[in-house]
Amino acid sequence: MIGYYNKIINKKQLGISILEAMMATAIVGIGFVAVFQMVNYSIQSIDVSGERTKANYLVSMLAEDVIGNRNSLYGVSAKNEGIIINEFGEAQMEDDTGTVTFKKFTDHLMENPWKVDTCADKAAFQREANIENIYNTESVDAPRNKYRKWNLIFETDRQLKCRGTNEIKTLKVYKLCRWSHCDFLQDSIYDNALYIGRIQINLNQGKKRKYLYFQADYRLKD
Repeated sequence: MIGYYNKIINKKQLGISILEAMMATAIVGIGFVAVFQMVNYSIQSIDVSGERTKANYLVSMLAEDVIGNRNSLYGVSAKNEGIIINEFGEAQMEDDTGTVTFKKFTDHLMENPWKVDTCADKAAFQREANIENIYNTESVDAPRNKYRKWNLIFETDRQLKCRGTNEIKTLKVYKLCRWSHCDFLQDSIYDNALYIGRIQINLNQGKKRKYLYFQADYRLKD
């Protein structure tokens, strides 16, 4: 009786067929493919998030450099002599070509926006074997040192990766006032002028963009 009962139990425990095993294997394989795709997407998302975080810090650095040196004169070297201030409050110097007028950093950026758009040259964005000191030209004025620092950071792939020609970086200053000599006329501005800086950094082949508007400078009304 006991042997007959064991035979009945064994018939119910014959295992799975080849078809069932293949189906189970296919289901598990589909699950692994989905997991691998999620891992790949997560890695890409982490990389993009890291680039955007670094872009936030670098954008803040650009704004702080402009604000901290807004009264610095562009083009004045520590070796220059004979600089005077005229009746309009402008710094001037006489040289062989005549009278040279030096502009403040914000005025220079208003007429000469800073821009990096050489991403097409992949060789220029390879990491340098020997990192050069950003401030090895201390005798030059602060604005030109800032330009040099920005170019070394953004043109040599020191911080942000470069994936395409759409990843441009720009810094432009606009002048706002109530008179016709400004870029934008605003009746709500009662100072002589208000300078607004605009920074744009494109990431991930231009699909992600970081903007920052900030008050770069102001000129009080007499």
